[in-house]
Amino acid sequence: MEADNNRKMLSLERHQFIIDYLKIHKSVDVSFLSSELNVSEVTVRKDLEKLERDKLLLRSHGGAVLNDYLFNEPSFIEKEDKFTEEKSAIASEAAKLIKNGMTIALSTGTTVSHLTRIIKDRTGLTIVTNAVNVATTFMGSNDNHIFLTGGNIRPNTFALIGETAEKALDGVYCEYAFIGTNGFSIDQGLTTPSMEEARVVRKLIENAKHVVLLVDHSKFNKVAFYRIEHVNQVHTVITDSKAPSDEVEKLREMGIEVIIA
Repeated sequence: MEADNNRKMLSLERHQFIIDYLKIHKSVDVSFLSSELNVSEVTVRKDLEKLERDKLLLRSHGGAVLNDYLFNEPSFIEKEDKFTEEKSAIASEAAKLIKNGMTIALSTGTTVSHLTRIIKDRTGLTIVTNAVNVATTFMGSNDNHIFLTGGNIRPNTFALIGETAEKALDGVYCEYAFIGTNGFSIDQGLTTPSMEEARVVRKLIENAKHVVLLVDHSKFNKVAFYRIEHVNQVHTVITDSKAPSDEVEKLREMGIEVIIA
């Protein structure tokens, strides 16, 4: 991709070019970008500073490298054994919000999986999910109704994605949605490496009366490739005691309930 030499790119176009280039080449020089984008090196450096503040790249001497966290996605199995104490505590707090007979949505994620195991013996629940592992946890239970979206499976996360999964959620509404995320930032919101998975989770959020984010301290101020939703679409955040206190305070100032497990 080359810039049109007859005009200068808008800043958003330049930013997209830089990220697209880094996704392929992993690193880039200021001089190269100046030539390709038809702007001064001063402008390029300002662009790189902005993208670094947004946690999309890391500046290096004379250029920048891709922030690997954007696209790095450990499998469900790899994440399951990390921060288990914190995840269990978060899940226990979340379970207190669920009463027999409720209609709830559960996304993918290891903390949501902890919650699923806690509530599997509840009765009268209607559970909407795109997570195969969530559905299988409730197998054999005659007291709850499970709505599994269908779609293409992502083996790494057990998530069902794609047009089938999205359309399955049209007109399906829940009292509460319990959501996991790869990255959580007040500025960038809830993010994940998978664009397709983000779209399905966004539908769960849109169709819920009350959205609860389950997020351990390791996810704070991390940004993955694709935004699921902005922070202001979340009503309650449940996290652990190691979460950064300044971020917790900012969330509360925004009117978001924060529960420390």
